[in-house]
Amino acid sequence: MRKLLPAAAILCLLLPGQVLAVTDTTYFDATNSIIDRSNPVGTQWHELYPNYCQAPYTITGWADNGNDVLDSCDVISMTNPEGEPECHHVIEVTITLELTPIELPGADPSYWDAMKDPGDEPITEPVCTWWVEIYPDFGVEFHIIEWGDNGNGYLDFCDYIYDDHGGGWHVEGVHTDMVTEPRDECATAPSTWSKIKQLFR
Repeated sequence: MRKLLPAAAILCLLLPGQVLAVTDTTYFDATNSIIDRSNPVGTQWHELYPNYCQAPYTITGWADNGNDVLDSCDVISMTNPEGEPECHHVIEVTITLELTPIELPGADPSYWDAMKDPGDEPITEPVCTWWVEIYPDFGVEFHIIEWGDNGNGYLDFCDYIYDDHGGGWHVEGVHTDMVTEPRDECATAPSTWSKIKQLFR
């Protein structure tokens, strides 16, 4: 489950199921997409929390931790909506569901994050997975107890899910989510990092 810790205590020791919510932590949602995590530079994001719907943010640089996918302990550089550069340490990369309540079609969406390393499980076997709402009610936890698939075998647009609070939801989208904290220095140039990685192979 999620734990509240000061940012200074984050030492890249997150376990599956742990997502930190601290005052300087930002939750980003990839704009209407599941991104290629092996090639994140150039992808665009909007902020879910703490400042909902600030956009666009664009990843302009990436220092990988050595496993060739965007995930915890990577460092990225981004341009913010004003076009200014920012540096971020990646705490976690997971999946966001964009949902609207079945009984209120056309309502403003809710966004839930998967509460563990995404893998394929929340997409191919969503029943019994745990999620936490990021917007509008940050921190509310949900357990999916039923899934109405649209017939393609994946949790995606036009599916229906039902939660342990008695709610039913229409899936508007499934996106990549990224949780970050500020960093003073931006990403190491990819060419330099690639040379460093070669020393450990």
